[in-house]
Amino acid sequence: MKPHPEAVRVFRRYPSGCALAPLHWRQMRTALHAMLTVPSAPGEAQAPEGVELYLLDDASVARANAGHLGCTGPTNILSFPGGSGSPGALLLSLDTLRRECLLYGQDPAEHAVRLLAHGMGHLRGLDHGPVMDALCERHMEAAWAALCDEEACRST
Repeated sequence: MKPHPEAVRVFRRYPSGCALAPLHWRQMRTALHAMLTVPSAPGEAQAPEGVELYLLDDASVARANAGHLGCTGPTNILSFPGGSGSPGALLLSLDTLRRECLLYGQDPAEHAVRLLAHGMGHLRGLDHGPVMDALCERHMEAAWAALCDEEACRST
């Protein structure tokens, strides 16, 4: 079943950082929308009905990490499952994303899609491990297919 076109909402709470994001917020929305269409495998919960993505700085993510999980400092992505008709929420630190790309020599767009896929795995109720890894691969494949289709549409 195809998710509703409004199933993914993106909130840009870090305007200056958004200009440095490796993907435009509309591309992130396209990627997440595609991830919502990935069917569940055994051991996986269904995808949420929708997802809200918050593009934030390290300070904002660190506050959420401390307030909700009791952890100190920022992290790359936080996931908060929705329920009973409310969407799940992903908090993506653009600061940490860019820093990890520099530290680990990763392509920024690829790493952004990987983090979104990882966050979606947690929204489906998975923890780290082989089932999560397999789902993340399927999420990334769906996202890149949608992003490539979008690019082809714009160039014609």
